[in-house]
Amino acid sequence: MLGTFEAIYTHGGVTAAARHLHLSQSAISHALARLRVAFDDELFVRVGNAIVPTALARSIIDPVRDALQGVEQALVAAARFDPATSTRAFRIGLRQANEARVFAAIVAHVVRAAPGVTLASVNFRRSDVAEELARGDLDLAIDVASDATIGLRAVPLQTDTMVVAARRGHPNIAGTIDLAAYLAADHVQASPRRSGPGLEDEGLAALGETRRVAIRCQNIWSAWQVVAQSDLILTLLGTHAATLLPVADNQILPLPFAITPRPLQLLWHPAAERDPGNIWLRQLVQEHIAAA
Repeated sequence: MLGTFEAIYTHGGVTAAARHLHLSQSAISHALARLRVAFDDELFVRVGNAIVPTALARSIIDPVRDALQGVEQALVAAARFDPATSTRAFRIGLRQANEARVFAAIVAHVVRAAPGVTLASVNFRRSDVAEELARGDLDLAIDVASDATIGLRAVPLQTDTMVVAARRGHPNIAGTIDLAAYLAADHVQASPRRSGPGLEDEGLAALGETRRVAIRCQNIWSAWQVVAQSDLILTLLGTHAATLLPVADNQILPLPFAITPRPLQLLWHPAAERDPGNIWLRQLVQEHIAAA
C-alpha cells in the first residue's frame, strides 16, 4: 500500500496513480481507504480541482520513499549474485571427516573469487538437517541420503570405497589383510554417536560375522592416530584415508569383504532452489568435491 500512497502523492491524484501503477481506479481508491484507516488521517484532501496532501502525508513521504527504494534495492540484489562484491555469509553443514577432506579447497576458491563472503562449516545432527535447511540455519549440507533428507533437493557427489588402515610394522598385517586377520584384530571405530554399528558391521552381519571394537573415537582424525600408535585397525573411506596420510603414514589396505558405501550428496532446501547465491555455492562445492 505504501507504493499506492507514493504514486498518489507524486502523480497528484487517484486517476494518475492508477495509470502509473497499471491498476484500476477502484483498486487505488480501496487502497487509499485502507491507508486512511491505518494512519487515522485523510492523507489527501480535495481543494478545488486538485488533490492536496495533508500535513501528515507531507511528513511521511520522504521516509516512505526511502523505504520503497530500500525494498527495490533488496529485490535487485536478490535477483543477482556477484561473488566479487558480495558480503553474504554462508553456512555449510559438514561432518568432521568431510570437513577435513573438502573444506579447505572450497575456502581457497571462495577467498580468491569472493573476498567479502564469509563461510562457516557447521556440524549438524542428521535427523535435524531438513529443519536446519528450512530455517536457513544451513545454506547447504553434505551427507549421505537418509530418511531425514526426504523432501530436500539433492545431487550425488561421489561414491567411495571402504579400506582398512593399519600401522606400518603391524605384527600381523603387512601389505594385505584377509577376512580372518580382519576378524582377529581389535578395531577402533570413529563416530560422533556414543554407540551403534558402522557400515562395516552391517556388512559383516550379512556374512554372519562380528568384529571386536575395542576403542571408539569421536572423529576419524583421532582414530587414525590411534592406529598409528597401536595394533588396532580402522575401517574408513578411501578418500578419507588418502587425506589423512600426511598425519601418519599408516598402511591402506583393501577391505577383505564387499560393502558399498552410500554416496555422498549435496543437499539444499527447495526454497533455496532459485537463490543466485545458493546456486553459486552449490556449483562451487560440486566442482571441488568432484576434483577432490
